Amino acid sequence: MSEKEPSLVFIQRKPGDDFTVLMDGKEVRGLRRITIHAEVGEVTTHEIEYLTGVTAEKKGSD
Repeated sequence: MSEKEPSLVFIQRKPGDDFTVLMDGKEVRGLRRITIHAEVGEVTTHEIEYLTGVTAEKKGSD
């Protein structure tokens, strides 16, 4: 059985630092704010607020 990438990963090294969000194994770009709703026994949902014009991948990144 092959391992699937986690659907949603939130990474923040220290309180107040910038954060990184991965969805389906890929970094979400242009993220300004994320609200994650998670409860035991319930489906996890999230809301994302983007900054306009900064969601494209950087050229030269693979």
